[in-house]
Amino acid sequence: MKNSTHKSAFSRIISNTSIIAFGCMINAICSFIYIPWTVKTIGLDAFGQLLLITSYVMLISDITHLHSWQPLLHFGTVSFHERKHRHFHQILAFCMRSDLISGLFGMIVGIAGIMLFSHAMGWPDSICSVAELCTVFILFMNRGWPVGVMRLLNKFKMATIVGMVGSITRTVGTFIGYVFREDLVFFLLVWCATQFVLFLLYNGVAFWLVRKNVERRFPWREFFLPTVKIPGIWKLTIGTSTSRILDSFSKQISTLLIGAWIGASDAAIFRVASQITNALSKPAGMLIPSLYPEFIRFRDEQDWKGLRHTMMRIFRTIALLGIAVLLISLSAGNAILDYMLHYHSYYGGVLVSILAISVLIDITIVPLEPFLTVMGKVPTILRAKIFTLLIYMPVLFIFTKQWGIWGAASASVVASVIMFVWCSARALQVFSHVYRCSRSDI
Repeated sequence: MKNSTHKSAFSRIISNTSIIAFGCMINAICSFIYIPWTVKTIGLDAFGQLLLITSYVMLISDITHLHSWQPLLHFGTVSFHERKHRHFHQILAFCMRSDLISGLFGMIVGIAGIMLFSHAMGWPDSICSVAELCTVFILFMNRGWPVGVMRLLNKFKMATIVGMVGSITRTVGTFIGYVFREDLVFFLLVWCATQFVLFLLYNGVAFWLVRKNVERRFPWREFFLPTVKIPGIWKLTIGTSTSRILDSFSKQISTLLIGAWIGASDAAIFRVASQITNALSKPAGMLIPSLYPEFIRFRDEQDWKGLRHTMMRIFRTIALLGIAVLLISLSAGNAILDYMLHYHSYYGGVLVSILAISVLIDITIVPLEPFLTVMGKVPTILRAKIFTLLIYMPVLFIFTKQWGIWGAASASVVASVIMFVWCSARALQVFSHVYRCSRSDI
């Protein structure tokens, strides 16, 4: 009976991940279409400016965004399944408010950042006005509570379809710009329109799911005038959001700093090379949304043997994916980069291969972070990411100044190694503790 439970948990994880991975594959195919069209239309330098602006907007959105899907899953799962609709609506209202407030705050921070630091980032005055317009759309980029609802209800297929519609929207918009030879501003507006379409779809689908699966109507008064304080919800929200903020900061800031230090064209090459390796490793990263519900279930049932069994199977699956990523990067990385940019980058294969090693190490951390989060070790993850970031920033500066974009890629490897060593050591410590406790209870 236990073995069948372990198999069913692993099967659900792989099934949900396969659905998400299919959507990511469609998204990757779309990016293989719209990126070359964009580069051919506006040129590599203008494309680099586009990436700098969108990276900045995503960075501000990410570092000001409260990841409300986490408290919705942690606090709302039991209320939903036990049909405590009032309590579930209170949690849902909190998540909706946090998305709105963090979106407004992010928009203000984004506009102020451009006004104060655009010259420090090496941006010409000609793109600052349109960049400020793009930051307004940060208000529509916080989609935490809809994602939480879809994960809670196991509607991964629906979330995948919504993401695919967003990619198709950008591809169609880019095709129009390609045909009519539009400029940088048009392609930025296409990106903004894609964010707005995703916002409408995610929120529309989530409202429909809540109305369909919860008998009691959502009390909008609870959204504007909360009637209860939920113990621990702010601590979890801020803790998990800070962890994601540090992830996003380290990923997005590298593109902005490379653009400021060595130019928009090199930033474009580095960014697209990173996207190639990230696309190849996406199936492993997509395990994370599927892992949380299953790990929470194992924790609540105190089934540590089942958790260990499932994690070992996940690690074996990830190892196979990692080998595939490395082989594809080494054999075809240079050709893929040249195709995407319509520009031959000398030693582009070396760049992609170095980034692939970093991604390979990151893949091994995929099950560890959800495990530590579910076990209440969020502060440990935060300390690891803060320490890694403090090492990464000076290493990025020194390596980039010394070896250009290859140095920046090498700095990513250093950061990945530090994070892996820290998380794996802490996970082993937690596992040994729960095993000792479970044996003492027998």
